[in-house]
Amino acid sequence: MNVTPHLTKTLLVLIALAMIAAKPAPAENLPDMRPALIGSGPNSLVNLISTKHLMERGVKHGALFFYASVHPNGFPAYSKVWGTTKETEPLRDELRQKLSQARFIPAVYQHRPVYAGFYGTLAFSVVDGKPHVRIFANQELPELQKESDFISPQALYIPGHIYDYTKVKEPFGSWMTEDKPGVADISLTTDAAGNLKDIHLINVTPPESKRYGDAAIEIMRQWVFLPAYRNGKPVDSTTHEKFYFVPAFYRLQQDLACQTLLFQFFGFSNPEIVSSSFAAETGFLR
Repeated sequence: MNVTPHLTKTLLVLIALAMIAAKPAPAENLPDMRPALIGSGPNSLVNLISTKHLMERGVKHGALFFYASVHPNGFPAYSKVWGTTKETEPLRDELRQKLSQARFIPAVYQHRPVYAGFYGTLAFSVVDGKPHVRIFANQELPELQKESDFISPQALYIPGHIYDYTKVKEPFGSWMTEDKPGVADISLTTDAAGNLKDIHLINVTPPESKRYGDAAIEIMRQWVFLPAYRNGKPVDSTTHEKFYFVPAFYRLQQDLACQTLLFQFFGFSNPEIVSSSFAAETGFLR
Protein backbone atom coordinates (compact mmCIF):
# COMPACT_ATOMS: atom_id res chain seq x y z
CA MET A 1 0.00 0.00 0.00
CA ASN A 2 1.41 3.35 -1.02
CA VAL A 3 1.01 6.09 1.57
CA THR A 4 0.84 9.53 0.06
CA PRO A 5 2.10 12.60 1.93
CA HIS A 6 -1.49 13.86 2.11
CA LEU A 7 -2.69 10.61 3.71
CA THR A 8 0.23 10.67 6.16
CA LYS A 9 -0.62 14.20 7.24
CA THR A 10 -4.29 13.25 7.66
CA LEU A 11 -3.40 10.26 9.83
CA LEU A 12 -1.14 12.38 12.04
CA VAL A 13 -3.93 14.92 12.55
CA LEU A 14 -6.41 12.17 13.50
CA ILE A 15 -3.93 10.62 15.94
CA ALA A 16 -3.29 14.03 17.55
CA LEU A 17 -7.04 14.65 17.92
CA ALA A 18 -7.52 11.22 19.47
CA MET A 19 -4.74 11.90 21.99
CA ILE A 20 -6.28 15.23 22.95
CA ALA A 21 -9.72 13.63 23.40
CA ALA A 22 -8.26 10.88 25.57
CA LYS A 23 -6.44 13.32 27.84
CA PRO A 24 -8.35 13.66 31.13
CA ALA A 25 -9.95 17.00 31.82
CA PRO A 26 -8.19 19.05 34.50
CA ALA A 27 -9.64 18.43 37.93
CA GLU A 28 -11.73 21.14 39.55
CA ASN A 29 -9.62 23.28 41.84
CA LEU A 30 -11.52 22.48 45.02
CA PRO A 31 -11.02 24.36 48.30
CA ASP A 32 -9.92 22.62 51.47
CA MET A 33 -13.50 22.64 52.72
CA ARG A 34 -16.88 23.87 51.59
CA PRO A 35 -20.39 23.15 52.87
CA ALA A 36 -23.07 21.62 50.70
CA LEU A 37 -25.01 24.46 49.07
CA ILE A 38 -28.34 24.97 47.32
CA GLY A 39 -26.70 26.62 44.31
CA SER A 40 -28.33 28.90 41.74
CA GLY A 41 -28.42 26.86 38.53
CA PRO A 42 -31.56 25.74 36.68
CA ASN A 43 -31.64 22.49 38.68
CA SER A 44 -31.12 24.11 42.06
CA LEU A 45 -33.94 23.57 44.52
CA VAL A 46 -34.82 27.25 44.80
CA ASN A 47 -35.33 27.49 41.03
CA LEU A 48 -37.33 24.26 40.78
CA ILE A 49 -40.03 25.32 43.25
CA SER A 50 -43.10 26.27 41.19
CA THR A 51 -44.55 29.41 42.77
CA LYS A 52 -47.33 29.39 40.17
CA HIS A 53 -48.38 25.90 41.22
CA LEU A 54 -48.33 26.88 44.90
CA MET A 55 -50.46 29.98 44.32
CA GLU A 56 -52.93 27.95 42.25
CA ARG A 57 -53.31 25.61 45.24
CA GLY A 58 -54.02 28.55 47.53
CA VAL A 59 -50.77 28.72 49.49
CA LYS A 60 -50.18 32.25 50.81
CA HIS A 61 -47.34 31.67 53.24
CA GLY A 62 -45.63 28.85 55.05
CA ALA A 63 -42.32 27.35 56.11
CA LEU A 64 -41.01 23.79 56.26
CA PHE A 65 -37.89 22.06 57.54
CA PHE A 66 -36.11 19.53 55.37
CA TYR A 67 -33.10 17.25 55.37
CA ALA A 68 -31.11 16.03 52.38
CA SER A 69 -28.28 13.53 52.24
CA VAL A 70 -26.14 15.20 49.57
CA HIS A 71 -23.79 12.83 47.78
CA PRO A 72 -20.45 13.84 46.20
CA ASN A 73 -22.14 14.15 42.80
CA GLY A 74 -24.59 16.71 44.18
CA PHE A 75 -27.67 14.50 44.10
CA PRO A 76 -29.76 14.11 47.28
CA ALA A 77 -30.01 10.34 47.66
CA TYR A 78 -32.37 10.66 50.61
CA SER A 79 -34.55 13.53 51.82
CA LYS A 80 -37.17 14.19 54.44
CA VAL A 81 -39.64 17.05 54.99
CA TRP A 82 -41.36 17.93 58.25
CA GLY A 83 -43.19 20.75 60.01
CA THR A 84 -46.35 20.41 57.90
CA THR A 85 -49.70 21.90 58.83
CA LYS A 86 -52.98 21.50 56.95
CA GLU A 87 -52.38 24.83 55.20
CA THR A 88 -48.86 23.90 54.06
CA GLU A 89 -49.60 20.44 52.65
CA PRO A 90 -49.33 21.73 49.04
CA LEU A 91 -45.97 23.29 49.95
CA ARG A 92 -44.84 19.96 51.42
CA ASP A 93 -45.86 18.09 48.25
CA GLU A 94 -44.01 20.58 46.06
CA LEU A 95 -40.87 20.44 48.21
CA ARG A 96 -40.84 16.63 48.30
CA GLN A 97 -41.17 16.39 44.54
CA LYS A 98 -38.53 18.99 43.74
CA LEU A 99 -36.05 17.62 46.28
CA SER A 100 -35.98 14.41 44.25
CA GLN A 101 -35.07 16.41 41.13
CA ALA A 102 -32.69 18.97 42.63
CA ARG A 103 -28.94 19.15 42.18
CA PHE A 104 -26.92 20.57 45.08
CA ILE A 105 -23.37 21.88 45.15
CA PRO A 106 -21.64 19.05 47.05
CA ALA A 107 -19.67 19.55 50.24
CA VAL A 108 -15.87 19.46 50.07
CA TYR A 109 -13.47 18.18 52.71
CA GLN A 110 -9.70 18.03 52.25
CA HIS A 111 -10.09 19.09 48.60
CA ARG A 112 -12.49 16.31 47.62
CA PRO A 113 -16.30 16.04 47.37
CA VAL A 114 -17.85 14.16 50.28
CA TYR A 115 -21.21 13.02 51.64
CA ALA A 116 -22.91 15.65 53.80
CA GLY A 117 -26.11 16.09 55.77
CA PHE A 118 -27.89 19.29 54.73
CA TYR A 119 -30.52 20.71 57.10
CA GLY A 120 -32.55 23.49 55.52
CA THR A 121 -35.67 25.61 55.83
CA LEU A 122 -37.97 26.56 52.95
CA ALA A 123 -39.97 29.78 53.40
CA PHE A 124 -42.73 30.81 50.97
CA SER A 125 -44.86 33.95 51.02
CA VAL A 126 -47.04 36.03 48.74
CA VAL A 127 -46.66 39.80 49.18
CA ASP A 128 -48.75 42.22 47.09
CA GLY A 129 -49.63 39.37 44.79
CA LYS A 130 -46.00 38.42 44.15
CA PRO A 131 -44.54 35.08 45.34
CA HIS A 132 -41.26 34.90 47.23
CA VAL A 133 -39.19 31.76 47.90
CA ARG A 134 -36.30 31.66 50.36
CA ILE A 135 -34.20 28.66 51.33
CA PHE A 136 -31.96 28.80 54.38
CA ALA A 137 -29.17 26.33 55.12
CA ASN A 138 -30.00 26.16 58.81
CA GLN A 139 -32.87 25.51 61.20
CA GLU A 140 -31.84 27.83 64.03
CA LEU A 141 -34.89 29.92 64.92
CA PRO A 142 -32.98 33.16 65.81
CA GLU A 143 -31.11 33.00 62.50
CA LEU A 144 -34.30 32.35 60.55
CA GLN A 145 -36.06 35.28 62.19
CA LYS A 146 -33.23 37.58 61.05
CA GLU A 147 -32.97 35.87 57.64
CA SER A 148 -29.24 35.59 58.25
CA ASP A 149 -26.73 34.28 55.74
CA PHE A 150 -25.86 31.44 58.09
CA ILE A 151 -25.07 27.79 57.33
CA SER A 152 -25.20 25.36 60.23
CA PRO A 153 -22.32 22.91 60.77
CA GLN A 154 -22.74 19.89 58.50
CA ALA A 155 -21.96 16.33 59.56
CA LEU A 156 -19.93 14.42 56.98
CA TYR A 157 -19.51 10.80 56.03
CA ILE A 158 -15.84 10.29 55.18
CA PRO A 159 -14.91 6.96 53.53
CA GLY A 160 -12.10 5.40 55.51
CA HIS A 161 -12.90 7.32 58.70
CA ILE A 162 -13.44 5.01 61.67
CA TYR A 163 -16.82 5.48 63.34
CA ASP A 164 -16.58 3.47 66.55
CA TYR A 165 -20.16 3.11 67.74
CA THR A 166 -19.24 0.27 70.06
CA LYS A 167 -18.79 3.01 72.66
CA VAL A 168 -22.49 3.81 72.51
CA LYS A 169 -24.35 2.05 75.28
CA GLU A 170 -27.72 0.54 74.34
CA PRO A 171 -30.20 3.24 75.43
CA PHE A 172 -33.19 0.90 75.50
CA GLY A 173 -34.08 -1.82 77.94
CA SER A 174 -35.02 -5.36 76.95
CA TRP A 175 -38.03 -6.08 74.76
CA MET A 176 -40.07 -6.63 77.93
CA THR A 177 -39.58 -3.07 79.18
CA GLU A 178 -41.92 -0.20 78.42
CA ASP A 179 -39.42 2.40 77.23
CA LYS A 180 -41.07 5.58 76.02
CA PRO A 181 -40.05 7.57 72.94
CA GLY A 182 -37.69 10.36 73.92
CA VAL A 183 -35.96 13.49 72.67
CA ALA A 184 -32.44 14.62 73.58
CA ASP A 185 -31.75 18.31 72.94
CA ILE A 186 -28.01 18.76 72.39
CA SER A 187 -25.90 21.93 72.32
CA LEU A 188 -23.10 21.68 69.75
CA THR A 189 -20.14 24.07 69.61
CA THR A 190 -17.62 23.94 66.77
CA ASP A 191 -14.76 26.26 65.87
CA ALA A 192 -14.07 27.79 62.46
CA ALA A 193 -12.13 24.67 61.44
CA GLY A 194 -15.01 22.32 62.25
CA ASN A 195 -13.42 20.95 65.42
CA LEU A 196 -15.90 19.91 68.07
CA LYS A 197 -15.19 22.19 71.06
CA ASP A 198 -18.14 21.43 73.30
CA ILE A 199 -21.12 19.16 73.37
CA HIS A 200 -23.57 18.87 76.21
CA LEU A 201 -27.13 17.90 76.98
CA ILE A 202 -29.60 20.76 77.36
CA ASN A 203 -32.53 18.59 78.34
CA VAL A 204 -34.10 15.24 77.62
CA THR A 205 -37.72 14.14 77.39
CA PRO A 206 -38.88 12.24 79.34
CA PRO A 207 -36.60 13.60 82.10
CA GLU A 208 -35.93 10.15 83.57
CA SER A 209 -34.41 8.96 80.25
CA LYS A 210 -30.96 10.48 80.72
CA ARG A 211 -29.47 7.49 78.91
CA TYR A 212 -30.95 8.91 75.70
CA GLY A 213 -28.84 12.03 76.12
CA ASP A 214 -25.72 9.99 76.90
CA ALA A 215 -26.17 7.92 73.73
CA ALA A 216 -26.76 11.00 71.55
CA ILE A 217 -23.58 12.66 72.80
CA GLU A 218 -21.48 9.55 72.21
CA ILE A 219 -22.81 9.26 68.65
CA MET A 220 -22.11 12.91 67.84
CA ARG A 221 -18.57 12.70 69.20
CA GLN A 222 -17.83 10.27 66.35
CA TRP A 223 -18.91 12.68 63.62
CA VAL A 224 -16.70 14.78 61.37
CA PHE A 225 -18.05 18.31 60.95
CA LEU A 226 -17.71 21.19 58.58
CA PRO A 227 -17.90 24.48 60.50
CA ALA A 228 -20.73 26.94 60.41
CA TYR A 229 -20.49 29.67 57.79
CA ARG A 230 -21.64 33.26 58.18
CA ASN A 231 -21.65 35.53 55.13
CA GLY A 232 -19.51 32.96 53.32
CA LYS A 233 -16.81 32.72 55.99
CA PRO A 234 -16.22 29.83 58.45
CA VAL A 235 -17.00 30.87 62.01
CA ASP A 236 -17.20 29.54 65.55
CA SER A 237 -20.77 28.61 66.39
CA THR A 238 -23.10 27.04 68.90
CA THR A 239 -26.11 25.32 67.38
CA HIS A 240 -28.61 22.67 68.42
CA GLU A 241 -29.21 19.07 67.47
CA LYS A 242 -32.23 17.02 68.47
CA PHE A 243 -32.08 13.24 68.69
CA TYR A 244 -35.32 11.29 68.68
CA PHE A 245 -35.25 7.87 70.31
CA VAL A 246 -37.85 5.31 69.26
CA PRO A 247 -37.85 2.14 71.38
CA ALA A 248 -38.96 -1.20 69.96
CA PHE A 249 -42.66 -1.34 68.98
CA TYR A 250 -42.90 2.48 69.03
CA ARG A 251 -43.03 5.00 66.26
CA LEU A 252 -42.56 8.73 66.59
CA GLN A 253 -44.38 9.90 63.46
CA GLN A 254 -41.49 8.52 61.42
CA ASP A 255 -41.16 5.90 58.71
CA LEU A 256 -38.86 3.21 60.06
CA ALA A 257 -37.49 2.47 56.60
CA CYS A 258 -36.48 6.12 56.22
CA GLN A 259 -34.76 5.98 59.59
CA THR A 260 -32.74 3.00 58.39
CA LEU A 261 -31.64 4.86 55.26
CA LEU A 262 -30.54 7.84 57.33
CA PHE A 263 -28.50 5.67 59.62
CA GLN A 264 -26.93 3.82 56.70
CA PHE A 265 -25.80 7.21 55.42
CA PHE A 266 -24.05 8.02 58.68
CA GLY A 267 -22.80 4.50 59.25
CA PHE A 268 -25.00 3.87 62.28
CA SER A 269 -26.34 0.46 63.16
CA ASN A 270 -29.44 1.23 65.21
CA PRO A 271 -32.36 2.46 63.08
CA GLU A 272 -34.42 3.22 66.16
CA ILE A 273 -32.38 6.30 67.12
CA VAL A 274 -33.44 9.19 64.92
CA SER A 275 -31.41 12.36 64.49
CA SER A 276 -33.24 15.51 63.47
CA SER A 277 -31.79 18.98 63.88
CA PHE A 278 -34.27 21.80 64.15
CA ALA A 279 -34.83 24.69 66.52
CA ALA A 280 -38.57 25.31 66.45
CA GLU A 281 -40.84 22.95 68.30
CA THR A 282 -43.90 23.45 66.12
CA GLY A 283 -44.98 21.02 63.41
CA PHE A 284 -43.13 18.14 65.07
CA LEU A 285 -42.02 15.70 62.33
CA ARG A 286 -45.26 15.64 60.43
